[in-house]
Amino acid sequence: MSLERLPTIAFGKKFTHIPEYVRQDLETIERESAVYTDHWIDEVGDFRHVRIVFTPEEREDFARRCWAYELFLRAGSPRWAAHTPRIDADVAREADSYSPKLRDGTEIPPPYHCFAAFLGRHLEALMCGHSEREVVIDLQGREAVLFNVRRTIETLTPTIRSFNNREKGPTRWEITCEDDVRDLLYVMLRPIVFDIVTEETVPSRAGTHKYVDLCSKAVRLLIEVKWISRPGVWKRIIEQIHVDVQTYVTHPACRDLIFVIVDAARDIPDPRRLEAELTNTQTIGDVVMNVRVIVCEP
Repeated sequence: MSLERLPTIAFGKKFTHIPEYVRQDLETIERESAVYTDHWIDEVGDFRHVRIVFTPEEREDFARRCWAYELFLRAGSPRWAAHTPRIDADVAREADSYSPKLRDGTEIPPPYHCFAAFLGRHLEALMCGHSEREVVIDLQGREAVLFNVRRTIETLTPTIRSFNNREKGPTRWEITCEDDVRDLLYVMLRPIVFDIVTEETVPSRAGTHKYVDLCSKAVRLLIEVKWISRPGVWKRIIEQIHVDVQTYVTHPACRDLIFVIVDAARDIPDPRRLEAELTNTQTIGDVVMNVRVIVCEP
C-alpha cells in the first residue's frame, strides 16, 4: 500500500517524489554544502564514512538536477527524460544517454534513469569516486558520540513522518507534541549515549528549578526540544532559547547544548539560516558552551 508523501522544502522548491536517500543528501547540501557517504578506503581495507564538500556552483547544480529528477518522477518516469515537461534540456540529454557499467564489465544500454543519470559526470564522480575533497571521518571518543547524536537528530523528519503515516491496520504512533519528540529521541539515542536520561533537573540562578528534556552526564550533553504547533510563534521560541542558554549553563553537564526545533507548522521562514545564526560557542562566566540548533519539519 502506498502512503502519501509529505513534501520536503529545499532550495525554495517543494519535493514530493524523490527517494529518501536523495532527500537526505539534498537537505545536507542545503545546510552544509556537503554530503556524507561511505567509501572504500584502500589504506585501511574497509569502508569509512566520508564528508565531501561542494563548491557554491556544485551546490546549486546539485539542487537543479534533483529538481529535474523530481519532475521526471512526477511525470511517471517516461521512457525518455526529454519527454518530461519543464525539465532542463542539458540534464535530460545527459540522463537519456547515461549507460552504467557494472563491476563485471557489463554495460547497461540507455535509457537507464537512476538518480546518478541525472547527476552528470562531474557530480557523479565527486559523490561516488575518490577526490582530494573526500575527508575521512575517523572520530574518537566524545567527538564520535556527538557526531552520531547530531546525525541521528537530523533523521527526525523522516522518522516522525513514518510514525504519523503508518499503513492502515497497525496502531498509529502519532508524534504531536514536545513530550512525544523527547521520548522518541530518547529511544533513538539510547544505543549511542548509554547514560542518557529524560527530564533532568537544572537549578536556576534564582533558586528555582527547570527541567531539560534529555541529559548525558558522561558526554556532558543537554538536549532541549521545542515544538511549533501553529504559525506566528517561532520568534517566541527564539526568545525561549536565549533564556534557556542562560539557565542551562548552571548544569555541570552543559558543555554541549542542542536545541531541537520541530516546526510542525512550517512557521520558520528560513530554517537553515536560523540554524546558522543560533549555532555558536558561548562563554558564560567561566563556562564555555557549544550551542547548536537543529530544525526539523515533520
